[in-house]
Amino acid sequence: MDKSENKIDLQELLFKQIKSKTQDNISIVDTISELLNISNDAVYRRLRCEKRLDFDELTKICSHYRISIDSLSGIKDNSLLFNYMPLDISDLNNYKAYIYGLSNNISNISKSTEKEILFSAVDIPMFHFMPYKELTFFKVFAWSNSISAFNGNFTKFCEQLNDEKLLKAYHQLAIDYCSIPSTEIWTEHTIDGILNLINYYYEIGCFISKDEALLLCTQLIGIFGQLNKWSENGYKNEHSPDTSNFKLYLSDIELENSFIVMKSNNNLSCALKLYTINSMATSNPEFCQETIKWINNARIKSTLISGASQKESYKFFNLMNRKIRYLIERIEKSQAFNSNSFIDFIAD
Repeated sequence: MDKSENKIDLQELLFKQIKSKTQDNISIVDTISELLNISNDAVYRRLRCEKRLDFDELTKICSHYRISIDSLSGIKDNSLLFNYMPLDISDLNNYKAYIYGLSNNISNISKSTEKEILFSAVDIPMFHFMPYKELTFFKVFAWSNSISAFNGNFTKFCEQLNDEKLLKAYHQLAIDYCSIPSTEIWTEHTIDGILNLINYYYEIGCFISKDEALLLCTQLIGIFGQLNKWSENGYKNEHSPDTSNFKLYLSDIELENSFIVMKSNNNLSCALKLYTINSMATSNPEFCQETIKWINNARIKSTLISGASQKESYKFFNLMNRKIRYLIERIEKSQAFNSNSFIDFIAD
């Protein structure tokens, strides 16, 4: 077999994988045409392997569909191809494109026959925030401040980010996540990250009133109310309980790694959380399987609190609500309080 035949095999394999990852109602031709800025006829010639993909085209397609080039070529070495979109909050279109892409990916998974999402939750998984506009905005606000990309208070930031299309994407992400079976491993400290952020930005005066900080706390209570309901039922969607299984585990030891593994039919992808809201992802089979193995080991060492141990479930959710209400009481009683006492409380 000559080199040109090898190229055709690789190209055929690529489009075969793309077809297996794509729902019937989505046009691969239209997607690739827009992605590469070429005509539909030019796409068809590439699909038939009459026209070779150049490296730039191959990279764009693999990045969009989260397919690793090394998995196509059969290369076995220590290198991995990760998909990463750097977010620049000074250009909101960049952030919106990130969310729209994520929404499209989760939507495709939700429509798959075989599907599942696995989490090792060092902090609260982003899908739980999506039903709450202000809390979701706050996570982006905290991230933008951490990289000095925004100067101003939380109200000003919300006005800048408030967009109907973006809110629809948040809403759709929440709906689609509810239709996908998932397993989440938490610890008693998974909540601490968001509590610390609310506390910190309240302390330095980024809220124009107590009410803004208190609203975020109230929405956190809403998250745990929903989480408790899912945990008791053992599913997320009451209209399709058999296809929206939910398993919540509590780990006694810190998880150290914040992974998301997404299964869609025969396809796997793994995301490693970065910088509060962003992540880098790969579909490298070896890395995905190794991550699943790590998550399963963590799960075995953890306690299942969904649909099983009522005592452990009660203790966990009671502690989460106590942590939130402690912060609420401190905010209500004073305009500024000693943050060290709050950090000591949640660390206990």
